[in-house]
Amino acid sequence: MHYNLSKKDAKIICDRYENLYQGYGYSPRTLDWDKGKQDMRFSILTSQFNFQNTEVLDIGCGFGDLNRILSARTDNQYKYHGVDIVPSFISEARRQYNSDKVNFYCGDFLAMDLPEVDYAIASGIFNFKLKDSDNYNFIEQTMKKAFSLSRVGFAFDFLSDKVDYGKEMTFHSSPEKILAFAYGLSRNVSLLNNYMPFEFSVFVFKDDSFDPKYTIFNRWFESNPGVDKELL
Repeated sequence: MHYNLSKKDAKIICDRYENLYQGYGYSPRTLDWDKGKQDMRFSILTSQFNFQNTEVLDIGCGFGDLNRILSARTDNQYKYHGVDIVPSFISEARRQYNSDKVNFYCGDFLAMDLPEVDYAIASGIFNFKLKDSDNYNFIEQTMKKAFSLSRVGFAFDFLSDKVDYGKEMTFHSSPEKILAFAYGLSRNVSLLNNYMPFEFSVFVFKDDSFDPKYTIFNRWFESNPGVDKELL
């Protein structure tokens, strides 16, 4: 089933962040971020992947600041695609990260034709409570499309519903429900909830093949080349 944000929700999101941008400009406050915490989120989301000489898709890229992390980690040996629904964010991102290896697209991720990449990353895009669309449907369809575009896998973060508070505008996801979506795509899945109590990240790897003799994912062996299989 084709799915994308309703026109009403797209307008609400765009209007909200365009207004914040007019007030704060190129600032974490425009994105409702605490700068230090966002760097921590980026660190978590990029912790399971090797980005050297790869292509990365940043969904809901904001100002494209994930480029800072990728550039430092790869000595600038990567290619980046960022997509966001807010026009001012894309215009600012193009000013901040002008490079022949960096591309930005403005629009609804679910409604766009985008290139295949090695990895997809999304931070904060599921935190806004939709008015005219179903949040879980939006999450599931975004995960499915990211999986289809990714050669290796994707990493997304979420606000957790394991909290004793809530805000009118924020959406808190059930880790159990998100894991069910993830396992619908691959057996090779991990969830991290050990860095902040009210947030979690999910990693889905496309290669879930394994050798039946060892019942260990082949990808794990590739990431740990010094392990002697016969000792397992």
